[in-house]
Amino acid sequence: MSESRYASRFRYLDAADIDDAVVNFDRLTVLGADGDPIGDVEGFVVDVYAKRVNHIVVDSGVQNDLRRFLLPIGHASISADRKSLRTDVTPLALRYLPEFEADRFCAFTDEELHAFERNTVIACCPDQPLEAVADSTWGYECWGHYRQPDWWSMDRCATDRLRSLAGTIAGSSGYDRLAGVGSSRRGARH
Repeated sequence: MSESRYASRFRYLDAADIDDAVVNFDRLTVLGADGDPIGDVEGFVVDVYAKRVNHIVVDSGVQNDLRRFLLPIGHASISADRKSLRTDVTPLALRYLPEFEADRFCAFTDEELHAFERNTVIACCPDQPLEAVADSTWGYECWGHYRQPDWWSMDRCATDRLRSLAGTIAGSSGYDRLAGVGSSRRGARH
């Protein structure tokens, strides 16, 4: 029987598994709308069927009362010097983004994923009508905060490194950091 939950489409891509010829995403600093650091890029949540990135996994450490959250990709841009990623989301709004728990996220029912997306829209796009995400359809292709940036290309990704979000939790793939089990990085980069 095939998986019918929309969340089953999502995979985790570690920042270290992206070709760094243009930008080195591995632990790239994320700056808030005010220019202050809010965390580091850990990886990305990719919709493998649509071949698009939806979220940046940001590890904020202890800043902003969050440990790990998902930043919608449409709210991020690369700085001119390519040494940081900047978001247009205010620091106050970042505090209200739902915390990312990979094991729970990958197990979301469609109803729970819609609720997660509504909470994300409320936090980062307060002017967007909630009717856009209250619908039972999926709008990742048309929601503004999921627009694909020009700096993103699936061609630069080691797609064979895409992992199930559930697989990142077990730590069996070397992604222990996402599960909160230590902080060592893999040695070789691609």
